[in-house]
Amino acid sequence: MMRPTDRPDGPTDGFTDERTAEILPGLDLHRFRSSGRPAAEDPRGARMIAAVERGFYEAVPTGAALDQVLSLYGEDRRTYVGVYETGTDPETTEPVGTFASFSKHLQTGAGREIEGLLISDVTVRSTHRRRGILRAMMRAELDRAATAGIPVAALSASEATIYRRFGFGVATTRRTVEVDTGGEVALAGPVSGSMRMVEPKDLRDLGPALYDRAHRQSPGAVGRTAAYSVIETDTWMSKNDGKGTGVLAAVHHDDGGTPRGYVTYTFTGWDQKVPTVKVGVLVASTAASYRAIWDYLVHLDLIRKVEWGFASDDRLLENLLVDPRRVKTTGHADQLWLRVLDVPACLTGRPYHRDGELVLEVTDPLGYAAGIWRLTVEGGTAGVVRVGDAKTELETATADLSLEVADLSSVYLGGVSAEMLRQAGRITEHRPGAAAELTALLSQDRPVFCMTGF
Repeated sequence: MMRPTDRPDGPTDGFTDERTAEILPGLDLHRFRSSGRPAAEDPRGARMIAAVERGFYEAVPTGAALDQVLSLYGEDRRTYVGVYETGTDPETTEPVGTFASFSKHLQTGAGREIEGLLISDVTVRSTHRRRGILRAMMRAELDRAATAGIPVAALSASEATIYRRFGFGVATTRRTVEVDTGGEVALAGPVSGSMRMVEPKDLRDLGPALYDRAHRQSPGAVGRTAAYSVIETDTWMSKNDGKGTGVLAAVHHDDGGTPRGYVTYTFTGWDQKVPTVKVGVLVASTAASYRAIWDYLVHLDLIRKVEWGFASDDRLLENLLVDPRRVKTTGHADQLWLRVLDVPACLTGRPYHRDGELVLEVTDPLGYAAGIWRLTVEGGTAGVVRVGDAKTELETATADLSLEVADLSSVYLGGVSAEMLRQAGRITEHRPGAAAELTALLSQDRPVFCMTGF
């Protein structure tokens, strides 16, 4: 199997899309690979990062902080697409549109995975909106991924109404929670092993190893970006010159002394009315480790509240506690958006826990996934074949279900119910009960959750 970094991905350095003159009059589209070199040696990459940060209203890193970001992006092997005013030099000019992509594996369940194109750093300068810049960048990179045989694209969205028109659908969600830890707090289940406080820098090697172990068990998880190596070790150069910002860390070891999980957290200060810690990164490779980490957090001395912005939406946290009302959800958000590019590769690249057969008519405005597809599962193994011409088959009602590619992308991992989307009017059922059958066929033996941002 090819590793993501070995995938053929077409020209990257200095590439200009030949269609840009027609699609984006007065603008040029350039693609290049992150070099990982310092800003002094890579002014083009430095100006790309500056444009991204301005697009998200963030401070632009400089000096050692900028060099660190460039190095991390080089480790990810990010490919950047920038849109520039025609005639300007990317070495000396900031782009008016930015788009980054890189390959990581998407866990599809039961330890199986497929390659995904992760999309990030998407911005369009406010002075250049409504000129087709986002569409040109997105189409160029989806074309590249499809040509390279990458079956799915993924992103997280800052706005909820942008990406459906490109075929993306919400596949996983997350929530922000507050846990009341005042008074006597008890867990409902047993707690084993031991928690040991460590220096965040001690997670440099341990963190990636434990994350990899946990991520392989979680359908919906993707490989982490290189930035986590400085996030969880508290070595961001843009924050206190990399000397640390007060992040605390603890590691869970099982009864045999083997590390099984870890957590990072920060204290919000004594000026708060309720003494609070905020969880940064929480990784547990076993259920026992998850319980032990939360037993540790809810019993921190002097602390009366724990906040976490990356909790799963499955109520596992509530069920950990004898009193589930101590957990308060303060916000919900979509997390992982998926875009199926290759229907057979996606559907055969995930596990199944029951047999069945369905014919799906998929519409796709960009064409990648369009067609009528027969999905047959026997003995946990799926086969997918195209069934004739879409128009002909629809007229003879061959399809059991009709759905847009965005909705196929949502239900693909099993975290979103096809039956629910039918009731919402997004999926059309040609045979009664077919949507419920698809929901059952795509069900997982574990909750579907994306454990990381990108």
